[in-house]
Amino acid sequence: MGPMSARCLRLGALLVLLACGTSCAAVRNPGGGQAPEADRAKASGERLLVRRASLEVAVQDVAVATRAAEALARELGGFVESSRTRVDGPSRLVVRIPEPRLEEGLDRLAALGEERERSLAARDVTDEVADVEARLRSARALRDRLRALLARAEEVEEVLSIEKELARVQLEVETLEARLERLRGDVALARVDVALWHHQREILGPLGYALQGLGWILEKLFVIRPGSP
Repeated sequence: MGPMSARCLRLGALLVLLACGTSCAAVRNPGGGQAPEADRAKASGERLLVRRASLEVAVQDVAVATRAAEALARELGGFVESSRTRVDGPSRLVVRIPEPRLEEGLDRLAALGEERERSLAARDVTDEVADVEARLRSARALRDRLRALLARAEEVEEVLSIEKELARVQLEVETLEARLERLRGDVALARVDVALWHHQREILGPLGYALQGLGWILEKLFVIRPGSP
């Protein structure tokens, strides 16, 4: 075996040890990389929840109610994630509202008209946040070690091997960062699916009118009011 092959083997073994040492540390101490939110939640006995609600409201003017709902979301410190309105049809919005103001937001949205339906759901992500943060800290630690190793590398083969592994780890770091950011955002801002329907008066069909007339006749036969003809 030549000197070049020996160096490549040593480099490969070192990369494996670096990866193993970081991942094994995460396994031995999975809670060491918990996100601050998870730490505080567990210390206080609380949980990190992703809350989602849906609300259906019958309104007199869909366009006016839609604008009011959008303004309300902004007033509460949230925003409109999406909005879709059909001509002469319902308006459907997805609004994000700060979790502490979710109940207030639902009540105020319902006050735009006549509430028809409301639902609430929650998903516990405390352990998921802690796990992602632990994996992220491990990946960052490995990235820093690889960067230090790259700075000391002299041979082209060493540089190329380290750079390849460093690119893989950097991609993992970015993926975990994006996932953690989404989780934190979902915890902070509840999602509310809002459906605004045009409030229509009920129109009786032929049978309805017949029953209504029969009721009037029966009332005249059995009920006598002073002054009635």
